Amino acid sequence: MPDISRIREILSQFGPSSVLDVALIALAIFATLRLLSGTRAMTQLRGAIALVVAAVAFGRVFDLTVVNFVVDHSLTAILIGAAVVFQPEIRRALDRLGRTGMQGWGTRGQSDEVIDSLVQATRHMSAVRHGGLFVLERGTGLQDVIETGVPVDARVSPQLLTGIFYPNSPLHDMAVVLREERVVAAGCVLPPANDLPYSDRKLGTRHRAAIGITEHTDALTVVVSEETGDISIALAGRLTYIPNEDRLRDILRWLLQPTDAPFARGPNGRVPI
Repeated sequence: MPDISRIREILSQFGPSSVLDVALIALAIFATLRLLSGTRAMTQLRGAIALVVAAVAFGRVFDLTVVNFVVDHSLTAILIGAAVVFQPEIRRALDRLGRTGMQGWGTRGQSDEVIDSLVQATRHMSAVRHGGLFVLERGTGLQDVIETGVPVDARVSPQLLTGIFYPNSPLHDMAVVLREERVVAAGCVLPPANDLPYSDRKLGTRHRAAIGITEHTDALTVVVSEETGDISIALAGRLTYIPNEDRLRDILRWLLQPTDAPFARGPNGRVPI
């Protein structure tokens, strides 16, 4: 039978500060699980928790002195190990937190001129089978990527975009980075995708790079296949085929002009990508 007086004593110590304490810890756990949901890190986290639970259970049941000592004094090592194993997820969380804090302050969507130029350029490149890769900077700065390429700093136009990716031109093999209404740099090197699903493992280097940069940042990439002429968009590590230029224009407006979002939503109210 539970000790009622002991329970009352514990509850009497549970004040407003304790409620805030528990709420913050619960919020941190919820945010962590949501961030890791659907990633390899979630599987790794389940494996780590299972290992710790097994060690604690065996140590207590069989009274294993060494195991119990290691478990009782391993908190620091576990925290350091978690920081190493989950480094990409931690960086992504901090990056997302920074973008959330800056939303609405000094940022703006892309203009219709930029979107129309990109749509016209990709349409022409798709028709003549010229491959291309465009990276649109959003909340996360891409200066480290820009520094790997050749500075351009020119106003966006369909002629400029198609000219850069003309076959055998010096810059056609890499990526172009767009910031607001400017082509900032061309010939930029992008990080390849870390772990592609089985259905995407036949993708070429250009598509892997298009996915890779979106795994680490909130950038949006538009890629044109040199082999098939297909146009795709990559966002948050996911590559989506775009069937026509009208769909491409709608998706770009939805993602790059958030104030105009309602017109681009589908019948179910979801993002059209």
